This record gives sequence, C-alpha cells and structure tokens, in this order.
Amino acid sequence: MRGAGTALLGAAVWVVAGAGPARGREVDLGGRVTLRGLYSADDGGNPAVGILFLDTDARAERLTDGDLRLVLDAGFVLDATDARERRFGETESLDQVRQLYVEQPKLIGGLDVAVGRRLIHEAGNAWVDGVDAELWFDAGRSSVGLYGGLAPDRIDYALETEQQAVGLYGTFHRDGLDASLAYNAQVREGALDRHFAFNRVHARLGEGLYVASYLLVDFVGGPNVTTLLGSVDYTPPAAPALNVALNVSRYSVERYRDQAVYRNVVEPNQALVLGDEVVELVYDRARLSGSLRVGRSLYHYQAIEYKHRSQDGLDAWLYTIGLRDDDFLGWGTRADLRTSFKNNFQSDSYLVALDLDHDLGASWWLAGRATWFSGRTVGRATERGRTFDEAQTILLLGGTVGWRATRHHRFDLDYDGVLEAELQDARNQEDLFIHTVMGRYGWLF
Repeated sequence: MRGAGTALLGAAVWVVAGAGPARGREVDLGGRVTLRGLYSADDGGNPAVGILFLDTDARAERLTDGDLRLVLDAGFVLDATDARERRFGETESLDQVRQLYVEQPKLIGGLDVAVGRRLIHEAGNAWVDGVDAELWFDAGRSSVGLYGGLAPDRIDYALETEQQAVGLYGTFHRDGLDASLAYNAQVREGALDRHFAFNRVHARLGEGLYVASYLLVDFVGGPNVTTLLGSVDYTPPAAPALNVALNVSRYSVERYRDQAVYRNVVEPNQALVLGDEVVELVYDRARLSGSLRVGRSLYHYQAIEYKHRSQDGLDAWLYTIGLRDDDFLGWGTRADLRTSFKNNFQSDSYLVALDLDHDLGASWWLAGRATWFSGRTVGRATERGRTFDEAQTILLLGGTVGWRATRHHRFDLDYDGVLEAELQDARNQEDLFIHTVMGRYGWLF
C-alpha cells in the first residue's frame, strides 16, 4: 500500500493538534535536512543517470505541557533520468518513511508511549506501524517495553495491512554495562511468519578492555543463529599507543527458507533462490586487527580476516596493511595509505588506496582519493573456470570540495572518475570511463 508517508504524517499532525499547544514554553525544533544530487555518465554510450535524494531527520520537542515529542526520519528518491541501468539497479521515485511518530514521555509515572511508525533499536531494529510503550524504573537505568501493530514492507516502505508485528523487550544500564534483550514475532494472514530473539551487550571488563555482541536467533524451522556480531577491543594501560581488536560475525539466510518470508523481507537479488526455497547460505567471519601510534600523529595498522561459507564449503582470506598520518609533513593534512590482498571464494584481488584530507581554515576543506584494484577469477583450468573466466582492473581518482557556510549550512561537491578495464572488454570493446558528480547541501537546525 503506497502513500504510507502521507497517511502517517496526517495522523501525527492530528494527534499534535488535538493535544493543544504548550503554555508558556517554546517548541524545541532540531534535526538535519540533506539534499543530494547525483549525475553519472560514461564514454560507452550507456544512458546517463541523474538521481535526487532528500533525507530528513527532525524532531520537535515540548509540543505540549506534557512534553509531547514528534520525530520524523524519512527520505525521498527521484530517478530524474529514469535510466534504471545496471550500476544503480531499479531505482524509481519513492518515499521512504523510516520513522514518523509522536511520543508522550512519562504518560503515567515512568511510562513512555509512542504512536506511529517506529524503528525500535532496543528490540533488534524491530519495525512497526503501531504503538510502543516503555516503562522505566530503577532510577531510569532499566526498562521493559511492549510494542504491536502492522509490520511495514521492508522493500518499498509501504503500509502493509496483511502482516502484523508484536514484541517484548528490556534494557539494562549500569556503569560499564549496556544491554538489551527482546523477543519479536510477525504474523502474516493469521499465521506465524517469523519469530526471533535479540540480544545486545556492550561492557567494559577492565581498564582499556571492552566487549560487545549483537545476536539474532530465529525459531522458524528450529533455533538458528542468523546474525552474530561480536568484538573484543583492548588498549593496554601500560601501552596506550597500542590497540588490538578481534571481531567475529555470522550471517545466515536460513530464516528465509519459507518463501512467504522471503518475498517480504529479501529482495530477489539478495539471495540465491532454487524453486520455492532459498539455498542454505551461511557466512562465518573472523577478523584480527591491530594499530600502533608512532609519535604524535602517525599510526600503523594491520588486519587479517578469514571467511567461510556453507554453500560450497569455500574459504576466503583478506590481509590489509596501512599507514595513517593525521599531520602529514606538519601541514595538517590527514593521509591514509593502505593495501589489501584478498584470496576470495572464487577470485583473487589486490588493492592500493590513498586518501587525503586537508582543512583550509575554518570554513573550507579539500579531500582527494585514489584507488587501484585488480582481480581475476580462480580455477581457470577447470570447466567452470574456463566458462566464467573474468578479470577486471579499476582505477578511481576523485576529489571533494567542502564549504561550511555557517554553523547551520554546509555544501559539498564530489567528483569521481573510474576507469574500468575488463577481460571481456579487451576481447570485444574498449575500456569504460565513468564520470560521477555529486553535490550535497546540509541544513542543521
């Protein structure tokens, strides 16, 4: 159902108008509006692309004597050229209302009630068009919440009347500890479509030692860890210039084996589909990284990453090494030079990148970037390798000019030139050069 943004905005305005103005106090407005315009063309005769983006993240506080709050987080995308070509996919004009709700803090004691479209981070980014009630206790350091309503369409942000969402969550805050726990369920056409548990923890175990986790466990077809993000970060107190971190993760599409769930959560190009089932696909990843500060502004960093996927049992490795100087040659220029070697699942690649950033006084800044990439598929001696033998070399050169006109207004202008040379192109056509220009205007209020 399209027009969800208009319907939700109308409901929010009706609630605010019915509540009446705050007496003797001013409404507190704040947020950011960003307008971006992109134009891209190449020398290969492909259609040019022009896209406009408008993003709004705004809040209005103290709308009434009871401190009623209105929050809007939305975007609008317009494909001005209607090109919809391969680099940007099927981009069309659409409104994307991520959040639009009114909230009454302390409606009864420590009970906060929100009505509208809400993204509930404490419940694992549960998304609902309905009501969210959260009760705070323990001097505001803990809470329990309950939400329910319609589940928006995650692809086109439309109001979806055939699917409902309900959930229960809790939060706990102490010095050095921040945790959330939730259970979420989605019902479609009267039947349970998906239900999952969520847990997030961020804790300080000691001086310089931090751990964090983000976990989703789906229960359709049996318990299955579908998302896991974990990290351990340590800066020794005796050596504050050194930092070591370990990150692990798991991503699974097992929860999409039910085609009804698949159609409403994952876009067709985001999963491998065979008949009415999604092929079992789980990615496990571990990354060990470290950085060392040398002197006042120079940093040396390295990282090694391992990945495994269940679909075919293949492994992948990535190694990155780099240097960053926040005051290059004493000019105040920030410079970052790095290189990466990747032994991927079906290809090998190599990358070298340089980023530069320099402030010209308090209002202007310049940035430059250059990246060289080369990659080719592996196993060319096999039948599959001969059939899908592909290689590509990419050179990117780009720059940015920025202007902080005032404290509330900011302008950026980007240019990126990309030279693509593919093995396929070398056989039957010339290399492709792509020009992309993007302008941005940001208003903070």
